[in-house]
Amino acid sequence: MEIWDNSNGFPQNSVFALEKDNSGYLWIATEEGLVRFDGGSPKIFDEDSYPEMLEQTYYTFFKTPGGIWATGDRSIALLEKNIKKVIDCRQIAENTWIRAIAENGNGGLLIGTQKGEIYSWEDNTFTLLDFWTPNIQLEILGFFPLEDSRLLVGTNRGLYELDQRSRQARLVSPEDFSVQKVFGTVGSIYVYSPDSGIFRLKENYEREQIITYEQAKGINPSSLTVDSEDRIWAGSLEKGLILIEDGTITRFTYPELKNYTVRKIIKEDENLYLGTLGRGLALVKPAKVNQLNFEALKEKNIKPIFQGSDSSIWIGTKSDGLFRINDGKISSLTTNEGLIQNGVTTIGSSSGRIYAGTTSGITVIDILSGKVIDKITQEDGLKSNYVNAVYKDSRDWLWVLTRYGGVHYFDEDGVLHKVELPEAYSNTNFISILELKNGQIVLGSMNQGIFRIEDGEFVENQTLPLTPGEDIIYCIYEDESADLWFGTHGGVVLLKDGKFKILKKRNGLKSRSVYSITDDGLEGVWISNNFGVQYFAKSELERFKETTDDDFFIATTLYNSRHGMPNSEANGLIFPASLRDFSGNIWIPTVEGVGVIYPFPVSKDANGRSAFIWDELQLGDQKIPIEDEIEIPEGVRMFGISFSLVDFENPSQYSLFYRIDAKTDVWHPIKDQRQLIFNGLKPGSYHLEVKVLRHGKLEQIQTLPIVVSASLVQTLAFKILVAVAFCLLIYFIVKYYFNTRLKNNLESLVNQRTSELSHANEQLKDAVREIADQNTVLKEITWRQSHLVRAPLTKAMGINQLLIKYPKYSAVEKSKEQLEIELLDTLKQLDEIVKETHAKSENLSND
Repeated sequence: MEIWDNSNGFPQNSVFALEKDNSGYLWIATEEGLVRFDGGSPKIFDEDSYPEMLEQTYYTFFKTPGGIWATGDRSIALLEKNIKKVIDCRQIAENTWIRAIAENGNGGLLIGTQKGEIYSWEDNTFTLLDFWTPNIQLEILGFFPLEDSRLLVGTNRGLYELDQRSRQARLVSPEDFSVQKVFGTVGSIYVYSPDSGIFRLKENYEREQIITYEQAKGINPSSLTVDSEDRIWAGSLEKGLILIEDGTITRFTYPELKNYTVRKIIKEDENLYLGTLGRGLALVKPAKVNQLNFEALKEKNIKPIFQGSDSSIWIGTKSDGLFRINDGKISSLTTNEGLIQNGVTTIGSSSGRIYAGTTSGITVIDILSGKVIDKITQEDGLKSNYVNAVYKDSRDWLWVLTRYGGVHYFDEDGVLHKVELPEAYSNTNFISILELKNGQIVLGSMNQGIFRIEDGEFVENQTLPLTPGEDIIYCIYEDESADLWFGTHGGVVLLKDGKFKILKKRNGLKSRSVYSITDDGLEGVWISNNFGVQYFAKSELERFKETTDDDFFIATTLYNSRHGMPNSEANGLIFPASLRDFSGNIWIPTVEGVGVIYPFPVSKDANGRSAFIWDELQLGDQKIPIEDEIEIPEGVRMFGISFSLVDFENPSQYSLFYRIDAKTDVWHPIKDQRQLIFNGLKPGSYHLEVKVLRHGKLEQIQTLPIVVSASLVQTLAFKILVAVAFCLLIYFIVKYYFNTRLKNNLESLVNQRTSELSHANEQLKDAVREIADQNTVLKEITWRQSHLVRAPLTKAMGINQLLIKYPKYSAVEKSKEQLEIELLDTLKQLDEIVKETHAKSENLSND
């Protein structure tokens, strides 16, 4: 039995209504909202998360071809995968309650009320059904759809037939016959009358009594239902269930529900769904893991389990001795019968004897008589009385592993031998053992790795790539390829071709501690741990061997207390920690009893495939039901896609993986979540694929087309425009660069020419100034020639003429000599003037 209540996902523990929709979902009505359940995870619908709901609490469900109609105080809601529609019924529900709903076949509804009125709802309008005109005041208690547009109406004043096609209503029972519930199938209709009992309706509505009023006392009428075998199920108003078959009434209860009333029942195949008052939903289904039907073993802390050569099963306990199951009977041995100690750590056998190891030595038991015949302790040669493992190999050697480096074996003659180990291992604690296919013995230890023994001699020690706290080798398994697997406190360690690989929790293990590894001889391997038993398909283990991906995730199936184990916590640090018996059944010791698994070939499993359903697209606070292809509006970067895998048998048998890029072979694991979140997908078309593996085998791949719309800035045209603009920008930048460069070059050239012209101008100015200066000098020279030279020159010329014509002049006051001297002085004066003028002209040339 599985219990679902407010401790594992339900909003509240009182169930008002229970029904399955056409998609396979189970819907539950509670005080704190509606719950949709897929067998593994509940989803809550309330006013906070779904504002379209007009009220929080719905009380009754009515199954119709279109889905489930849920009724509240002032509204009704259509449930089919999600909330499809909500109708405000305040117009017709004032001062009354909605008691019945049926579809009218034309897309509308018929709604019956506690006042006895029937309304038709079409085109969003309520109208009274005009041909429903009973002669007396009555209350409508329920509808039951028939074929040919007919409807049975149960009332407190009789049963009516309503014919929608002929628009007639007629009473088909006495008026004093109160019909509180009409249930069953069209081929087998039952009515419950609180005053008369339960009847089957025959042709022409004749009534065949099934049980009387007295027999029907205590039945909760709202829970009445019929299963596929035409048996009537009901919940008791006090406690327990009532089964009515062929007029026989059987009352029974489940220990888990002994104090809770069952309000609603669905019987489907071998599953029983029970809605309770105060205990939530109880799901009763066939156990996947069976328990032993022996009171002596119930809730016992079970340790090693072993099968003797006579097929008897020997079961050790923590403190209650040793039990033996043989021919369907159970017996026990304790210290009172000679057991050396009541706590058993290991069991083995050899030569018709059972060897039960304890922390105080070994008790030897004769298999045939079941009596203690001997004991083996340190006094007999053991290194320690704390015995961890007893194991018989193919040579009929009986190996005994103890603390403090104790590796012993009794040979075929019963002689005890000790295996000599290097001094470094003298205190090693050996806890597990296996004979390999090559005849070599491999021992597992605590914190010292594995040890190989050949012909009774130590060969080598190999350490595992684990931390000291993880290096505890609980078990050893050799597969068909002779690769070794070690169950440790740090996961499953694979030794292949001399190299180690570790399968850890992040790779799919449920627990870091692995107590046993058991080959079922079919298609899988079973491991036990603190959370139950995990099944691995051998193909998945092969996939792990070949992978190089650190994020590898293995597909598994988990079995725990939900599937029938007496407790999810298996026991470890015992030997053997599991048993595959001669019939192939696997026995698992737990802290509260024994779980027995009946393995089956997964490839031949006849159960139908699961119902995979795409659920909702979530955009912010908006939730949109997924029907087909989904489109993500432009500008939305983050969105979520939820889905369901509807399976009420064993949801844990599935492993899910997804990918959104078909170009890659990488599938990402989906663990416990049922929503995938995507962020930053580029605009375009995608296909979201979800791969469903069942027991590690591919069952189906579901695909959802997704179109991510592009905003204006993400469209191809915009990108082309941006590219063109960018090219133009580059063009103008280049053009600007070269124009600027040309301008700078021209400016540099102009500046250079300007500088040159300025320099030339300065030179011209200097030349002009020089010419002006020269002109000044020339003017001065000219003036000198014009004024300073003329006077002495004229004087010299006059004296010269006078000297020439001196004889002619008589009035000359000076002598000729005086005149010559004066002429000479005048010429000297003239010479001085000429020298000065020449000097000035020389300076002019130099400048």
